[in-house]
Amino acid sequence: MKDIAVTNDHKSAAAIAISLLSVAAVCMLFAANIIVPFMMDDFWYSTDLTTGEPLSGLSDIIRSQVWHYLNWGGRSITHAFLQLSLMSGERAADVINTIMTLVLVLEMGILSGNSYGKKKPVLYALMFGMLIALCPNLRMSMLWQAGCANYVYSSVWILAFYIVYIRALDPNKKDLPMAVIFMLPLGLITGWSTENMGPSACAVAGLITFMMFKKGTAKGMKLVWMIEGVIASLAGSAICILAPGNSVRTLDSVDDLALTFPERLLQMLKGIGDYLFPALVILVFSIIIYKTNEKDKIPAFVLYLLLGALLSYGAMIMSPHYPDRAAFGTCVLIEVASGALMVRALSEEKENRFEAVTIVMLLSSVFVLLYVLV
Repeated sequence: MKDIAVTNDHKSAAAIAISLLSVAAVCMLFAANIIVPFMMDDFWYSTDLTTGEPLSGLSDIIRSQVWHYLNWGGRSITHAFLQLSLMSGERAADVINTIMTLVLVLEMGILSGNSYGKKKPVLYALMFGMLIALCPNLRMSMLWQAGCANYVYSSVWILAFYIVYIRALDPNKKDLPMAVIFMLPLGLITGWSTENMGPSACAVAGLITFMMFKKGTAKGMKLVWMIEGVIASLAGSAICILAPGNSVRTLDSVDDLALTFPERLLQMLKGIGDYLFPALVILVFSIIIYKTNEKDKIPAFVLYLLLGALLSYGAMIMSPHYPDRAAFGTCVLIEVASGALMVRALSEEKENRFEAVTIVMLLSSVFVLLYVLV
């Protein structure tokens, strides 16, 4: 009886600690959004790019994005959302950023807990802690308005795209209603997001579709919407990458374009240490825990997520340069895979260890946010 009482006390204490840390971290994230003002590119995107006048309506944004596509870059969808958030004002943008971050955390939890219903509330807390603590550059990826729109906002619909395909792997789950309709716009905006995450998501979706078709588990309307999503995301990626504005913009990066393949490869290897190292340490830790505690192979969907991370990072070798914030989406996929392995390996008998890891990650996120705030 005493052991049972101690166990219950431990669970209550852990639940309280995780709840308090989660609330504190969310509040600190909102405060950090307030602390970091509109800056740099935000001022330019706050205007009608064709006239230089402040944005006054949706027509200004449409006109701006047409000009932007032809003269500066192909991320029309993400920059349209950026201009909408800038037009709403700083405080409204801070609220939007916080909400979009929480939606992203929700999606990360859904993906990590795929076909596994236990520890969901704690899993979301773990995902939030990882997202903040392991972010390659919190200020520029999540708090700077242009960075948040490009990386957090776009990750929301990219992970929604992953969720639909990962969900399809489970034979016990029915197809989502209206999938044959919504996969067209979802696939398009997924591909038309960022130059590395969009094409990598398309490639992973294509591989999942091919493997399921080969096994005979993708047929009928399921096969139709899966192919639709792949084609739509491929089209979106092509629209983004082949934008005439990208050619104009590269003129500002002549020195970087002159880098040889070995030089770019070395640049990317250096980036692994500079941008991805903390996330990779957690991944290795989660793999060790999983292999130590589980006899099963690593779930297929986790391997697909890691493939997406690998492709999204490797695709940047085509870019003239690789800023740390561009590794944001890659880190998100690594974090989701890590959480999925840990939640499966640390069973009910080892739940205290899962809670301990969650508390450590939440504490880390609090310290990272505190650094921004002070």
